[in-house]
Amino acid sequence: MAPTTSAKASEPQSAPELYHESENPAGQETILFIHGACGSGSEWKDVIPHLLLEGFHILVPDLPAHGKSVSIQPFTLDLSAQLILELIDKHAKNGRAHVVGLSLGAHIVARIAELAKPTQISSLMASGYNTIPKPSYLRSILTVPTFCAHHLISFVMSPKKELAQVQNGESGYGLISEVAKIIFDPRVLGEFRGKTLVICAADKNSWLARDKPESAKEFFEKIVDAKESGSRVVAHYAIRHAWHVEEPKLFADTVSTWVKGEALDDAFEDIE
Repeated sequence: MAPTTSAKASEPQSAPELYHESENPAGQETILFIHGACGSGSEWKDVIPHLLLEGFHILVPDLPAHGKSVSIQPFTLDLSAQLILELIDKHAKNGRAHVVGLSLGAHIVARIAELAKPTQISSLMASGYNTIPKPSYLRSILTVPTFCAHHLISFVMSPKKELAQVQNGESGYGLISEVAKIIFDPRVLGEFRGKTLVICAADKNSWLARDKPESAKEFFEKIVDAKESGSRVVAHYAIRHAWHVEEPKLFADTVSTWVKGEALDDAFEDIE
């Protein structure tokens, strides 16, 4: 995944290894999963069993400032990408992995694609890469309501989980502010090479929980020689943003199909 333009990370930050879980380390190929904002690796608990049945080695880290990696601060795209690449070097089979990310994880996949050595990445899959560019002065204004809305919705949906996260120091203002910057003031993506699947969960009946095809296309357009590598950008019009939670079997099957180089389900339509 060597970059074709300058994609040098910011000054390296010294940090301990990310908390991660490793299942079936004897598997012949490693799949690494990257969770979304204010979550943890536990998001993948219903996806992983299906892939273990197929004999894959699974790596699931908690991102900086998240879950059991909450003490690794601050959260940034660069630090997350660097620490995940270190995990691949140390724990993936032959120092190489298929990398799957959703939502914030998809943004980290993009940064990993720019920074990784060609030997580190077998393939990439990014679902739910979304940006909503706003003027910089609006980003600072939007951060506070975004922070408040996140905690209110989280408390209504799962009060025990929300209280536990607050007590653990998760989902703080600094993290929400950085996530808001990533979405509302997105960086310019660098070009990269490698087999990549970009997925837009575009449920026609769910305006708030569907992804933006324009953002998926923006990601895809940064892949050099995309067609030659077998890369695709697709939409599925019957799944929502968090389909790894809502449709874990379909998500696992899609990962398996992509990793094996098989044809995707017909419900995934190419975005033109």
